[in-house]
Amino acid sequence: MISSMQKTILLLHLLCLTTILGQEFSITGRIIDENKQGIEGTEIVLLNEGTISNSAITNKDGNFLIKNKPGVYSLRFYFVGTVIYQTDFNLDKDIDLGTLESFDNSTQLREVEVTSKKRIIENQVDRTVFNVENSIRSTGTDGFELLKATPGIFVSGNQIGIVGKSSVSVMIDDKIVNLSGNELINYLRGITSESIKNIEVITTPPAKYDAQGNSGLINIKLKKTPEDSWAVNVRNYYEQNSYPIYLGGISFAFNKNKLSLFTDYIRQTGHDKYWENLNNDFETERWEGSTNRKDTRDINRLAFSLDYKISEKASIGTKYIGLLDNPDTADRNATAIRDNSSNDITSTFFTNGFNKNESSNHTLNVYYVQKLDTLGKQISVDFDYFNYTEDQNRTFTTREFSAENTQIGSSFIANNTSLQEILNYSGKIDVDLPTKWATYGFGGKISFVENKSNIAFFNLSSGIPVLDINQTNDFDYAENTQSAYINFKKSLSEKWQTQIGFRYENTIVEGTTTSLDVTQNQENNFSYNRLFPTMYLTYTPNENHNFSANYSKRIGRPIFWHLNPFKVYINSFTYAEGNPFLQPSFTDNYEINYNFKENLSFKVYYSNTIDGSMQLPIIETNNDETILRYFRDNYVDRYQFGGTITYYFDKIPWWESSNTINGYNNVTTFIKDVPTEARNGFQYHFFTYNTFNLNKSKSLKAEVNYEFHSARRDYYFSATQYNKLDLGLRYSLKEKGLNFILMASDVFRSYRADFTSVVNNVGQLNNSYYDDRKILLGVTYKFGNKKLNASQRETGNEEIKDRLK
Repeated sequence: MISSMQKTILLLHLLCLTTILGQEFSITGRIIDENKQGIEGTEIVLLNEGTISNSAITNKDGNFLIKNKPGVYSLRFYFVGTVIYQTDFNLDKDIDLGTLESFDNSTQLREVEVTSKKRIIENQVDRTVFNVENSIRSTGTDGFELLKATPGIFVSGNQIGIVGKSSVSVMIDDKIVNLSGNELINYLRGITSESIKNIEVITTPPAKYDAQGNSGLINIKLKKTPEDSWAVNVRNYYEQNSYPIYLGGISFAFNKNKLSLFTDYIRQTGHDKYWENLNNDFETERWEGSTNRKDTRDINRLAFSLDYKISEKASIGTKYIGLLDNPDTADRNATAIRDNSSNDITSTFFTNGFNKNESSNHTLNVYYVQKLDTLGKQISVDFDYFNYTEDQNRTFTTREFSAENTQIGSSFIANNTSLQEILNYSGKIDVDLPTKWATYGFGGKISFVENKSNIAFFNLSSGIPVLDINQTNDFDYAENTQSAYINFKKSLSEKWQTQIGFRYENTIVEGTTTSLDVTQNQENNFSYNRLFPTMYLTYTPNENHNFSANYSKRIGRPIFWHLNPFKVYINSFTYAEGNPFLQPSFTDNYEINYNFKENLSFKVYYSNTIDGSMQLPIIETNNDETILRYFRDNYVDRYQFGGTITYYFDKIPWWESSNTINGYNNVTTFIKDVPTEARNGFQYHFFTYNTFNLNKSKSLKAEVNYEFHSARRDYYFSATQYNKLDLGLRYSLKEKGLNFILMASDVFRSYRADFTSVVNNVGQLNNSYYDDRKILLGVTYKFGNKKLNASQRETGNEEIKDRLK
């Protein structure tokens, strides 16, 4: 029998043989500027019939080396997104191009830029690339606004997503940004559109990334950073909805010699309003409830990164993001009890509540990257620390009044407290090994999570706090995950490409609930392991047509606040709570894509999720008292089959439009005994984002953005249609670094829907509005070296941060 050592030696010999058989030649040279100085950081792209065959980056002296198999090629040199040199040749031997001087003649440069213009949309084996340099929004805007022009991406309020995906993560240069909602938008507004090279839309994330979440990825690639440069970016935004909101931010970037520094500070203050109407139809009476809520924005965020280039092939760095937030909430609820037979109001409950909330969020990343050659082989190591703390203290008072407006009985006063702390430590290693035969990647990660929650409930009705032991407990949750992956990417021919990856994750969970009532103590210890494959196959018969198919398996671990058994009381008889014993869900995703030229794409997809979790309103009766309890559990298996059509229009120089329609049929099956029935059916969504140049200098732009969501039947409820219209103006003084923005969101206040359901034979009608109609006025000013864009590296605990949403 062949020993394991003999097998290893045989495998190494086979790998060496495949490299030897693929004969290749080298191309060397040096690129200099008009001052005869070498240009460091120039991107060199080797093209064969418009397809990228290889690429490299020049060193500090402008020297380069690139290798490839024989053929006729075009060699292009890009600096800060602009072609600075181009040459064609037949590669049939080693070639030394000598010293090349970048173009300094503006006419010659313009001619080369026209002939070398990239396709605005490129379809790669595992992603679609939007080259933003040809977009109307590519100048005078920011990263957030530029996403609206990217085909297949939707931006609605403070949400960014990929059409057809339940959630999305945003990356900067292949590293996840561990922010969401308004904080993510504010972060992207700090990135100028001129510093963005392209945006990659990844509907099926490769095995390199965590398998958490049935989500896609948006990867924003930044342009190369020139040395000896600095920049300051000042942002001020005023927003008016029901209340005024102010956001101010300033960032500083510095890059000299081997050191790159980036800092960014944001201060946000103001309030948001929230409305909700909730009606419940019982057999003999009807509850008609309405809630008005005022949420406070009191946010301070600091981002800091430092990168040091040890040598040409080694770099080290660190990044910190700190967030302090005090989202206090004041709310008022009125619930009228109406007799069904007489239609008279018999009594009304009034509840006033205030939630004092203090939270902090700290993320620290330290990394080391070692390049092995100039062709892309490298090893990177990341260590991450994450700490999240939230302290909630809610006091509410409920009073009952008769139809004659006389108080019935005494007031019910209570205090509900919760302290939650999450700690995460993780480390990972990634190895990239591109060769002429194929591109290999492998690595591993280990992550430790500790989640501690202390919950207490006090009855204050008598004036003396009385602890309710049935609603007071400590919850400790520990999660240890080890993962490893391998990825393989290869061009099978000029028209066929494939990529296959496997990620293995093993998770050990220990959950303990400790109560003053020992009969309520619980332990939930379990472990699970899964293999998560990803597979891609792409066929490109010519430059006008592209076909692809892919598959992936994903895991949906519970969001942390879904695990927290903390009860949030709307009034004395309505509350929501988490479930510390939620299990993960698993999803299989299948996609088939067709792309025609640069503008039109079709996608058909199918997904099935098992053990999915959801929140269900459950009616309970205790001691002749009716309680409406919102509880989350692994209730469902879910199947979706749908299609997406995306059309990108840029045929008129002054008009750019990105349009997407997505429709799908969903089927929900309850896997637990629940007092309701599944509602299944077809639904569709339409998004259109339009930008218009209003003057010849292209300094004044208008935006018209619209989205429509059809009526739908989903899970256990039905919902009516809703839509949203946004309008905007943007004026840019590029030479002065000034940009002005005026946006009106949800102009007709139509971004709301009615939800109906029947649970426990009780009909429920719910509608809510999150104050989306608003006007935003913004001014940004950037000065310094306008070419600067500091290198920003993101952290490795993105999977943990996603579960805070």
